[in-house]
Amino acid sequence: MGHVRQMIHIDAPPDATHAFLTDADRIPEWNSSVIEVKDVKGPLDTVGASYTAILKLGGRQLETRWETTRVEGKRLAEFVASSAAGGSATSTSTLEAADRGTDLMLEVDYELPGGFVGGMADKLFVERAIERDIKHSLENVKAICESETKVPA
Repeated sequence: MGHVRQMIHIDAPPDATHAFLTDADRIPEWNSSVIEVKDVKGPLDTVGASYTAILKLGGRQLETRWETTRVEGKRLAEFVASSAAGGSATSTSTLEAADRGTDLMLEVDYELPGGFVGGMADKLFVERAIERDIKHSLENVKAICESETKVPA
């Protein structure tokens, strides 16, 4: 199983950052792997809510079903993904108020299809690609949330 953990500071309040991250329609704006979101069921900051994401990974499209499995107010949201092609992932976003903004930590645990061969591919290629995608996605969240935050006069 692979694990990626990254943090970024966002000059926007936690409530605004939380609202942005849990808006299913906006996921393709910031998540660099997601090209489409469909079949949204319920607000994403509610346990049991779900959506289907069409991902572009390694030049291929992959359909994954994500479900909200844990929520702690506006501080933490956990989503679990599964795919008919095999593999799974758990994504946990944690928001903390810091320096008049938000520290966002994103942790992703994932299992690739293919057993041993999938594990070898992960160590050789996939883990670095996922790390780059998560870094880019967090930079997108930062840029969008900061651009939409009104600066006090």
